[in-house]
Amino acid sequence: MTSKVYQADWLDQTSSHIDFRHKHNTALADSIVTRAIHLKGQDKSLVLAMYQDGCSAAQIARLGNQNPRQVRRRIKLALTRMNDPLFIFVVTHQSNWSPTRRKIAQSLFQAGNSIRQTADQLNIKIHQVRRHRTAILELMNSSQSSPNRAWQTPKK
Repeated sequence: MTSKVYQADWLDQTSSHIDFRHKHNTALADSIVTRAIHLKGQDKSLVLAMYQDGCSAAQIARLGNQNPRQVRRRIKLALTRMNDPLFIFVVTHQSNWSPTRRKIAQSLFQAGNSIRQTADQLNIKIHQVRRHRTAILELMNSSQSSPNRAWQTPKK
């Protein structure tokens, strides 16, 4: 157990680029915290611990008795998901949707669950999850006034 702690401290000191909160200014950290409020589950607490509380991945890993590399990977995946235009579309438009579509969208795009995990969690059929996912994608593609259009690459 202690070897993992020493290895984590050594890794943080030698590769500061892995703990990428040190590379950004406070304005970027504030925007990450603002978006992280819409995350679900453990990803939300990991991102908030790093960017709001200022903890390093090694400190977070020690508290949860986890590997620091796994913590960094989960945070990077959560940040990638938060920067996805679908994430922002779901956060801004989910209040207009039916409760089932809202729950499916939150599970798929905010919590990062798979279609099967979403179906199992909500106790619905996989086909229904796919249909709602397709409808959400079509809504996003058809919305002309969405601020996400600036983030999309133009179709060739």
